[in-house]
Amino acid sequence: MKAHAEFYFDFVCPLCFLATKPLREVSQEQKAEIEWKPFELCPEPTQQMEQVEDFLERPWNRSIAPLAQQLHVEMKMPDMSAVPRTHLAHEGFHFAKKHGQESAYVDAVFKAYWEDEKDISQIEVLAEIADSLHLDKEIFTRILKDRTFEQVHKDSLAYAYEDAHVTEVPTLKIGSRVLQGFASKETVEKALLHEPSAKLEDREK
Repeated sequence: MKAHAEFYFDFVCPLCFLATKPLREVSQEQKAEIEWKPFELCPEPTQQMEQVEDFLERPWNRSIAPLAQQLHVEMKMPDMSAVPRTHLAHEGFHFAKKHGQESAYVDAVFKAYWEDEKDISQIEVLAEIADSLHLDKEIFTRILKDRTFEQVHKDSLAYAYEDAHVTEVPTLKIGSRVLQGFASKETVEKALLHEPSAKLEDREK
């Protein structure tokens, strides 16, 4: 049985984006399975976080930009007035997951926001991402407009908040170990080594 890791993330979380690099590297080297778990930093009806620059400027200069440079990851502080809502991006994730493209979708949405500075709250932006992954663009657009996966996403969030007791992202769960915040490659490797039998059990929500 492959080692199994649950990764809780939100697309507008810079450390989540950066944490995917060492996580993917270790999972490929050790043939571990990543289960992507959506989380919203600012779910409706919570007031939308305003001013991306105000939200990020201090941690960006102090820790985010240096870490990105260390990891050789290209990323920009998005030039937007407000932090985008991410419920539609996560609903699109569930569509991609249904078609076996969840990992590629996560990577593409992260890059669209943190590299290309695209507003990932917009259906048109998400539909272009889906199209680039050879998902049906028209169907994808319709399921977002119709909110087809709204309840699926709400159930996923409820699992994160209530069952998994996740309070911040990124959070990585490997067996009995819970790693909050950015986890380096070495940290992930040690966690997998400590929990080699971490198995996929009742985690389909």
